[in-house]
Amino acid sequence: MLEKLDRVINKLSLSPSDFIDIRYAYAMGESFTVRNGRFDSVSNQTTGGISARALIDNAWGFTTIVKTDEDSILQAAEKAIKIASIGSKYTKQERRISDEWVFEGKGATKILIDPREIDKELKFEKVILTEKSAREYSSKIAQASSTYQESHGQEIVVNNRGTRVENETHVIRLMKNVVGREGTKMQNVFDSIGGAGGWELVEKWEPEEEGLEAAKQSEKLLKARDPPAGNMNVIMDPSLTGVFIHEAFGHACEADGVIAKNSILEGKINEKVGVEQISVYDDPTLPGLRGSFEYDSEGTKARKRTLVEKGVLKEYFHTLETAAALNMEPNGSGRAMNFNVTPQSRMGNTYVDSGDMKLEELAENTKEGVYLRNSYGGYVFPAKGQFYFTCQLGYYIENGEITDLMGNVGMSGMTLEVLKNTFGVGEKWVPDFLGTCGKGGQWVPVTGGGPNLGVSNVVVGGTK
Repeated sequence: MLEKLDRVINKLSLSPSDFIDIRYAYAMGESFTVRNGRFDSVSNQTTGGISARALIDNAWGFTTIVKTDEDSILQAAEKAIKIASIGSKYTKQERRISDEWVFEGKGATKILIDPREIDKELKFEKVILTEKSAREYSSKIAQASSTYQESHGQEIVVNNRGTRVENETHVIRLMKNVVGREGTKMQNVFDSIGGAGGWELVEKWEPEEEGLEAAKQSEKLLKARDPPAGNMNVIMDPSLTGVFIHEAFGHACEADGVIAKNSILEGKINEKVGVEQISVYDDPTLPGLRGSFEYDSEGTKARKRTLVEKGVLKEYFHTLETAAALNMEPNGSGRAMNFNVTPQSRMGNTYVDSGDMKLEELAENTKEGVYLRNSYGGYVFPAKGQFYFTCQLGYYIENGEITDLMGNVGMSGMTLEVLKNTFGVGEKWVPDFLGTCGKGGQWVPVTGGGPNLGVSNVVVGGTK
């Protein structure tokens, strides 16, 4: 396929300033969910095709096809060029792709045990027994579910500047979700394992134990102390730090949003955005994590991105176009969900780096407040820097010590205030937020993480 795309590129008549790339993308996968004793969904999907994207005189043309013969690919490329040529008559905004950045190579996720060779009965058993053991544990379990997902993708990218790249990705995940209810009180418990790799990442999941653990935790939370409400000192655990740095900060670092004036970080490169103890990175080259890959959907080699260094903003997430627009370097952030869509500035594995404080020291410095754990979702408004996240549980901090358990609770605030009000960074960062990130109708696997993070003046949304 690489040679075929190359031949098509060489047949096209383009000026030195014109740009075109052709991408072949193929993906297959399966997922199934057992909910409340029955299969809620079972799917096995395969998608594949060709996209051609042309930039002619400041205008983009884009077309896709499912046929993969050479003549059809050539026709699609010529159609993309024609669309761009027509569009160029109506656009004045300058758009360009630098010819400085050319990549060649081949990458693939390392897998030890190929999930496609695992008997489906074994996969079913993992989710069936997880859900069953949770559901049957107690009459207080209002809902139980377990989900298995795997996906396998291949991308081949060729452009007229010389990029020639092949890349494979393999992602797997097992999840459980339990809702406990007593009267009008309800408590949610969620957990998952997996990443970029094979069956070896989920093989250790013992379904009966996992289901029981979630059910016991939900029942325990029903009896827990009610969470407080108001402005207070907070310690965020690694999963909450992870969802915060991904959702609230990471999306604000996406260069397409910055250019569209939709980010609080516009124009802040080399400016202080947090305390000196805060450093933030995104590294898709880390092995085994959900957001790991070797080349992005534009063929750019992935690398570690330094977003914040000692409190100072250093980098955005760039596609080839946004890098040229801001006179910066592309950094492998152009990700596309499938062949039917164009790449966007996206994250991979985003995390706050480790500090030097033990949890006990953070609690001592907190004095009075809460220790929040196990993120459960939320929302963010990057243009204004507002966020709201829910947590599965927490603990009171009283007189500098971690004390009573509390149930589901929320927290909210302003992104840059959190980074500037951080009073302590834990000694070990953990990739503890396994997510699927949505943007512009596209979904890609990601990971977030960090250490325990002590922050003052956060709004906690409890019940008293």
